[in-house]
Amino acid sequence: MDDGRASFPLSVAHYIETGKSQDSSRRVNLTKTMMRLAGMDRIAPPHVVVPWEIRKALIEVFELDAPTPGLQLFGETAAHAHALPSLRYTAPEEHEGVMLSEADKRKLEELVAPKFEAIILGGIAPEGYPESTRLVFQDLLDYDERFVAEQNRIAGWVEKLPRTKLPNIMVATAMQDMLEPAIEAAQELGVAPEALVEAQNVTRLIEHMPSRWVEMKLRHLKQANPQKRWEGNDLNDITALAIAVPYCDVVVTEKFWSSILNNAKVSQRYDTLVTPSLQDVVDLLGPPN
Repeated sequence: MDDGRASFPLSVAHYIETGKSQDSSRRVNLTKTMMRLAGMDRIAPPHVVVPWEIRKALIEVFELDAPTPGLQLFGETAAHAHALPSLRYTAPEEHEGVMLSEADKRKLEELVAPKFEAIILGGIAPEGYPESTRLVFQDLLDYDERFVAEQNRIAGWVEKLPRTKLPNIMVATAMQDMLEPAIEAAQELGVAPEALVEAQNVTRLIEHMPSRWVEMKLRHLKQANPQKRWEGNDLNDITALAIAVPYCDVVVTEKFWSSILNNAKVSQRYDTLVTPSLQDVVDLLGPPN
């Protein structure tokens, strides 16, 4: 709301969740609702945010004399949400043998881009083509089962150890998950890779990376509730919340995640309203002028 205008940016998670549905009518209706609320506003994906956080954290924790990198967290269209420029509609240079002026291309992009975006967001097959041709972002879907298996494996460790060890395990696994890019960034900045895993540095580094700290806390809080089984959808939820909670003013999510985030004061840490109720958003915005 920097300019007084509320923005409801979509994330890569919205594309993935919508694409999971096999019901084309449901996808179309969801897309219409999301486009009506969010327009073209989007938030950057984890594979853009995390490398930025890593470099920033290294500079801060090790007090390096290096420039803090910039980040365009918010942008427009699927191209920004996925960090894939190829997903942005670009007007052709010519139409039916006639070269288009720059002004005509901009007008065409303004007209076509929202329709193009709706096709990508809704995983809608091109008109006249079978459903099998629709765009589905499969990569993260393929990670679902592996994520559940990994969390169940960690749960197995936790069962054999005192519960007091759970925070240490969560911090260690958070660092392990990003160790490769962290080492690469450390080497570029002149930090010895072994310094990353020294006990006094690991927690400080994670705490200086908002999305990684939230991701770690979400896994921690769910691991502390063994009666709640890990499910494939948890990966998408955690991936989305890890970015949204520290970087958005308001986050609407399901009751379970909202409850554990608020009870653990994770939302309070970032002064973010995390709620399962859309009415809370309406109340926050106030009556229309």
